[in-house]
Formats: sequence, structure tokens, C-alpha cells
Amino acid sequence: MKPVLSSMAAPGQHPQPKRRARNVLFLAVLPSYRSECIGIVYAQMADDVEIIVSDAHLDPSVKTGVPEKFYRSVPMIRLFGRRMFLQVAPSMSPLLAKSVVVDLNPRSLSAWLLLIGRRLLHKRTLVWGHIFPQAGPASKTAFLRLTMRKLSNGTISYTYTDRVKALLNLPGSPVWVAPNSLYKLSDMESIPHETAERFEVTYVGRFAPAKKVDLLVRGFALAARTNQSIRLRLIGGGEEEGKLRALVDALAIADLVKFDGWVDGAAALRIAYSTSFCSVSPGFAGLGLTQSLGFGIPMLVADDEQHSPEIELADSGGVRWFASNSPESLAESIEHAWRGSSSLPDEGLAVYTRERYSAEAMAAGLVAALAGTQNYVPTILDERD
Repeated sequence: MKPVLSSMAAPGQHPQPKRRARNVLFLAVLPSYRSECIGIVYAQMADDVEIIVSDAHLDPSVKTGVPEKFYRSVPMIRLFGRRMFLQVAPSMSPLLAKSVVVDLNPRSLSAWLLLIGRRLLHKRTLVWGHIFPQAGPASKTAFLRLTMRKLSNGTISYTYTDRVKALLNLPGSPVWVAPNSLYKLSDMESIPHETAERFEVTYVGRFAPAKKVDLLVRGFALAARTNQSIRLRLIGGGEEEGKLRALVDALAIADLVKFDGWVDGAAALRIAYSTSFCSVSPGFAGLGLTQSLGFGIPMLVADDEQHSPEIELADSGGVRWFASNSPESLAESIEHAWRGSSSLPDEGLAVYTRERYSAEAMAAGLVAALAGTQNYVPTILDERD
């Protein structure tokens, strides 16, 4: 990779004070949900860390959203029909820094070049991301991630379960956990049951085909036929919104369904979850699982999807399964969850989740990885009280 040696920001870039940081995070993007974690890392490491990202990923809807003061933005060159990308380094720092973290993503040519170049220079490089492709360890591309890990000096995992898998997959190579988290501990407080009436089924996330929000609408419609007290709250947006609104009208449940749009921040979402008796993941479950369980609200999850690694939280007891692609099974699960609404929020579930999935825990994993020290890793399989 031929770096740009000037310290001046290129057009469209966000200037950042020039400094000689010993540590560099050179990543594709840092979405807004990383803001709390990155803020903690930045506060702790100050001038000892430089963060370099691009404004958007291969999928242009995935954008950097952390505060501009934390990072320097660099161009991303999308190659081979948006199947791979190259980021233009703003200086020599990604090549020469003491420790560098790159994406554990085979689509990043920048990561490959830094892994190879820094290995030749005997420089310490870490990879951060999913240990296996979404299709799992048997995927034909799984060897690419393993190769990146072999070129690196260690791995930063998104989950505790993946840490165990990574250690088995590549014995002798250190693994840290920066658990994929959204909020600070102080923001992950649930609203007591006696202060709120719980009558809503809640969905938070993108309205995209893989998320199967239409399945949730159909399942809710079936449940509402026999339980007229429940309502559906859809928080988010995306390409499927028009179809979902049309489906709601076709099923004659418009007066039972609320489209909230995107709701940002823990305080606003805490209020939304205060009236929920369950949340639902009709497609693959991901980071939203930590959000719902962190507020003490169980999630109904389809049982046969390629879930993100956060599904390890099923061991907490906060996940209730229903048959994938079955509105009838989902309707039954909604009714079952309704019968348990008087015991919510589940404080044991909330504490279990907060202890493992806070912004502080995520930041601690990143800081420990950069420093080369051990970070605290609770056993995710421990039974909660």
C-alpha cells in the first residue's frame, strides 16, 4: 500500500490533530452504535491512539457515525463490483505504529496489505471481527479469515463464545473479547413494572428482506385476533417500509401497529421497551438481542436462521424460540410471552446481559488488546441467578 504522506485532510475528510500515536485502529467504518465504546477508548488512550475509517462501507447504507473528533476519514476505493475495497492511508502510521487493529474481513485489501507488510517489519497487528463467515466454519471462504489470523499477532472477538472457538481454531494465538455492545452501564437501566403497562410487541432494526419483518406483521395479526389488548411497535426503517405499511393495511390492523421510525439513544429506547412484553427477531438475530435483554425484555427468535454470534445470549434464558417462517408459531410465542408480562422487566436477565455487553466491557477489550494485557472474560455459559 502506498500511503499518502501529507498530514493535511483531503477534500471531504475530517481533519484531526497531528500526533504520533503508538496505536492505530484502521477500520472500514465505525457506525454510530460504536460511539459509546469509542468514546471510552479515546478518553482512556487520548493521544496514544489514532482512529482511521472511511465514511461508508461497501454497502453505502453502512456509514461511520461516531463523533468526528474521534477519527480521521479516508477515501475507500471499491473494487471488483463492490466485492472488495482499498482504503488510502493518510500517513505512514498504519504501517509503522507499535500496534495496529484492522478488520477481520477478507474483502479489505487494506487489511491484507497491512498484515503482510507489518509482518515483514515485525510489527504487531491485530484483527477485529467475526471469527467465521456468516455461513459458519464450514464455509468455503472460512480459510481466508483463518489466514488473516495466522498473519496477525492476535484476534479481537465480538463474543465470548467466539473467543473459545478462536482459541480452538488457532491454538497459541491470543484472543481478546470486545463484546459487541451498544450502551454504557449507566444507560442500561430498565423501567420497573409498576411504572409502566406492558402491551406491546416490539421490533427494533432495519426493514430489510433478511430481517423478515413481514413475518412478524403476519404473526402479530394472528395473535391479535384472539388478544385484542396487544399492539405492535416497529422501530426502524429501510427498503421494505412501503411493503410493510401495505401489508398492515391489507391485514386490517393499521390501528394496532405503530411505525416509530428510527429511535436513537438509550433513554428513548428505554421508554419504548417500558411498554414491551417481548421483542421479536423474525429473521436473523444480532446486536439488538443485547439491547432487548439488557432492558430485561425477552426476545422471540426464529429457530433456523444464520444468527449473528450474539445469539450466545440464548444461554441467559432470555431467548424464546419459534419455528422459522411460521406466522402461526410466532403468534403462539407472542401469546405465551403475553402471559408472562407481569414478571417484567426480568432484572436477573438484565444484570446478566449488562455485565457482559456494556460499552465499558467492549472498550476494556480493545484497550487490553492494544496493550497486550489480559482482559476480564466472564463465562457466558454460567447460569444466571
